[in-house]
Amino acid sequence: MNTYNPSEAAKKNSPEQQMITDARNIEYDRQFKRTSQEKLNQDEPNPQGVFEAELQSVARAIIEKASDITNKKRKGDISNEEFAADMANTQMMVANLKGFKDSVNANLAAYNSALKNGTLSYGMDQYAEGVLIGLNKGLINLDLDDEGRVKLTGKGTNALEGDFEVNIFDSINVPLPVHKIPPINLLLDPKAKALGLDANGQPQVRVDEQGRKILDTGDVSDHKQEILKFSQEAIKKAGPNGVRSYLADHMNLPSNEVKELMENINYNDGENSWKNEADSRVFGSLNEYIGGKYQRQRRPHPDQLASNVSNQASEIAAQKDIQLQPDNISSGQQQPNQQPQQVQQQIQQPQVVEEAIVEETITPPSPNDEMPPIQEIIESAEIEESPLTMKAPTAADLIKKYSK
Repeated sequence: MNTYNPSEAAKKNSPEQQMITDARNIEYDRQFKRTSQEKLNQDEPNPQGVFEAELQSVARAIIEKASDITNKKRKGDISNEEFAADMANTQMMVANLKGFKDSVNANLAAYNSALKNGTLSYGMDQYAEGVLIGLNKGLINLDLDDEGRVKLTGKGTNALEGDFEVNIFDSINVPLPVHKIPPINLLLDPKAKALGLDANGQPQVRVDEQGRKILDTGDVSDHKQEILKFSQEAIKKAGPNGVRSYLADHMNLPSNEVKELMENINYNDGENSWKNEADSRVFGSLNEYIGGKYQRQRRPHPDQLASNVSNQASEIAAQKDIQLQPDNISSGQQQPNQQPQQVQQQIQQPQVVEEAIVEETITPPSPNDEMPPIQEIIESAEIEESPLTMKAPTAADLIKKYSK
């Protein structure tokens, strides 16, 4: 999946997903669109109320069974070993009953909340959703079998395949709803942009084919292991339900395919081992998306730019037969055998040129003397340029002057 648009992904619902949506809409209307009159004139009791009544009924049955076992022991009808085994079984029934009560109440509340808020995923197994809808409707009940074991029994409806029988003996198998995960680009785009950057957000320093230092985030293949580790952590954090949602809601895979991928456990794709094939499929999609979003950044290193400036200035100086002043800024180095303190002193303290003071007697001009024209005085004057103002051009001076 090279590109991803959350709003477009939601519009690509398959006919299968539309069937799931229709079934959910019916259940939504049944639960949440009742008028005030319908609430006051019910055709049947609330299924949750029925379930509570069934809990009480099963609990009484377990108590009666425990009492019967105790009476048989007092009468000597059963041995100590039989009594201990029967009481252990009764205690297990009590624990299972509590487990069913907690699981059904919690999972139904979570499902109904997701149904009301529109956050149910298409990745939810339709047999599992059929059980929860059956519990909502009172079509699946709590009961004891012939051996006195607590179970949920009845009929559920798969939106894609129709009715099916339900017999759940372990409360842990009561289904949970599967929620939609947020749009994946919120998680993946920042990762794609951060590949190959250092702690300051700059491309990492590398060496190119010619041995020069450059700033380069590298080819996307250079980040293969980093993307793999990131994807593995994301899959682990999302959990099985998050994987289901990604496959169905974002990749638009059909329900049966999602089910097959989830149930193909201990899967190896030839390079990596995964808990199931679904995890492998999600990684392939994440890897493709990040690779498509990644944009390589490559530019010269500042040291290389300085070296290029120095080389260009040297070429110009050689062509113009000009003595080039050492440029400590462009070269990044100071003159040899010159200590930093000495350099600073030379910069801060200007040279003083000593001039010999010659005493000279100046005779003021006589009023009768003629003054030469001012232009002659100017032209005859010799103007000397101070040696302090003369300096060899720097690299920057030459490039600025001769690059125009």
